[in-house]
Amino acid sequence: MRVVVGLGAVALVLFLTLRALFGGGTVSWNQRLTLVIETPQGEARGSAVTRVENVTSKGALVLAEAWGTRSYWTGEAVAVEVLPGKWLFALLEGESGTDTGHWVYAAYDLNEALAPNGHPSIEAATSKLWAQPMNVPVPLPADRMPMMVSFGDITKPETVRKVDPEGLAAVFGEGVRLKAVTLEITDEPVTEGRVGEVLGWFGPYPEPALGSATGKTTDIPFYRRVYMGDFIRRP
Repeated sequence: MRVVVGLGAVALVLFLTLRALFGGGTVSWNQRLTLVIETPQGEARGSAVTRVENVTSKGALVLAEAWGTRSYWTGEAVAVEVLPGKWLFALLEGESGTDTGHWVYAAYDLNEALAPNGHPSIEAATSKLWAQPMNVPVPLPADRMPMMVSFGDITKPETVRKVDPEGLAAVFGEGVRLKAVTLEITDEPVTEGRVGEVLGWFGPYPEPALGSATGKTTDIPFYRRVYMGDFIRRP
């Protein structure tokens, strides 16, 4: 018995020592983003489940410049057939603060979660996130929505164009508007295959831009600033 207790104590001390030296940890969750669009033919909606992993590095043996939390995600963009043959996509990555890994911070005000010292912390944010009910949609604030795009010709990636969430009618016609964008923590699996079915030109490695380089250093076309990895991120 004393030997077991002694080994347990040694293991605990070793664990605490390693944690102090290397620190950090990984927190992961699945989340569903849903778009609801009002059209003259009725509501159109689409959703996709993505998986996010936040990896935090800190500790006495971790270089100070390497401290921090990095987000990694897998899954697909949301694809919504707004009208027959006319699609809208909410990308995995976009403008500053709108990528997949940060949606929960905006939806659940996680940046307002404070540690005992009164400062925001990843631990406090994680605790607040785990306190949220599963499969209950909450609105995603308008200033933190993902980038949205459509295609002039769905078969030609270079025809991609950015879409203003507040101006869907300019792209899809009168009577079309974005009604809601919601996020929810879920236990459902990551969405697979939807985007590939719609965009048949996708390759097995979704890194390239959507069109060939032009050689320009200014007036770079939009299709050169959108990547296949913005639509699909595989493990």
